[in-house]
Amino acid sequence: MEQAATQRTPRIEITSAACSIVGECYPENIQEFSAPVMSALRESVPDSGSYTVDMELFYFNSSSAKFLFDFFEFSEEKAANGVTVKVNWNYREDDDTMLEAGEDFAEDLETCQFELVQVAVPTND
Repeated sequence: MEQAATQRTPRIEITSAACSIVGECYPENIQEFSAPVMSALRESVPDSGSYTVDMELFYFNSSSAKFLFDFFEFSEEKAANGVTVKVNWNYREDDDTMLEAGEDFAEDLETCQFELVQVAVPTND
């Protein structure tokens, strides 16, 4: 599954080996946004082996937080059933809000490998 970013939704790529979510996440209808993403994950994530999630959000709203909880709950279930799930929570070095959000999600995950990854702020040179 590939979904281009919009003004209100992140770019999403889901394959059988990895998932990448990058951008802002505050869709008008969270169900319309999240249902195909969760469906693609259920179809794509293997029952064994490893799976990598790269997430770099610049902003998300409270309804998107529910989607993220569902996303991580699914990841935890896969990890508990033997898949090695690694989550890279990428946040910009000047973004304390996203760092704290990553720390909060990390606390809830017991089976997934969760890493906070600081990335440089892109410059417009």
